[in-house]
Amino acid sequence: MKIKTGYLLVAISIFFVSCNTPRYMYSPSAHNVPVLVKQGDSKLAANYSTDLSDDPLTGNSSSGYQRKSHGFDLQGAVAITDHFAIQANYFNRSERNRDSESSYDSADIRYKRHLTEIGFGYLKSMHRRDKVMFQLFAGVGKGSFSFIDNGKDINNVFYTKNHRADVLKVYVQPAFLFRPRENFSLAISTRISFINFRNIQTDYMPDELRDYRLDDLEGGYRTFWEPAFTNTFGFNKLPGVKFEYQFGTSVQMSDRRSIDYRGFNFSLGILLDIPKMFKPARDKN
Repeated sequence: MKIKTGYLLVAISIFFVSCNTPRYMYSPSAHNVPVLVKQGDSKLAANYSTDLSDDPLTGNSSSGYQRKSHGFDLQGAVAITDHFAIQANYFNRSERNRDSESSYDSADIRYKRHLTEIGFGYLKSMHRRDKVMFQLFAGVGKGSFSFIDNGKDINNVFYTKNHRADVLKVYVQPAFLFRPRENFSLAISTRISFINFRNIQTDYMPDELRDYRLDDLEGGYRTFWEPAFTNTFGFNKLPGVKFEYQFGTSVQMSDRRSIDYRGFNFSLGILLDIPKMFKPARDKN
């Protein structure tokens, strides 16, 4: 009888933990995969990003579980020689997830994330007409991820909890680009992101941190594998202006205890190559 009671307690514990509303500690950014062929080529881009969860604007769902993730990625890059380039990125997200039907954890969690990155890259043409390109970027980013947790506990007592962490990111991003035409390219990229959480400030209790997978965040780097597909295209009548969409995923690779994270990002944006925008005007003079 004691053994059966023990099994029952373990089952109840697992059930309660599995019913927790996730506290997402990571959300992937859009890849910056610039089409840089020669010295002076540049990219200045603004992208709308979302994980396409339910309605990406409202997060409404008929199931009672509501979530949304949207924001923007600002990206820049310039080829300083025919083979080397620098890039800079700014990532910003506003997110929410809420489970109104869970009797154990009816939390409404709202997130704010921002991260600034800078990287250095190597460029290599693999085709005599530059129809196939290889690039390898590596860089570092710094920012913060925070969220506010409003809800009521198992005793129907309302609460507000906060969690904030400084984030250090190190990344390596190789990519192959295929350019059948000057104004059209496809890219396959894969990014390895190493994420370190530090200077954590929270008013969760120790048992809550353990239940929500937040108790050992400062214990080293989490590693994520993040492949992506990018299509960039433009029009001859709009020199220096291109459009881009991207699908990307994220999978945690760390051997350490896993955390809750968002595993998908879709972005859509406009790209500018400022020198090319004004080149026709100069040629006419």
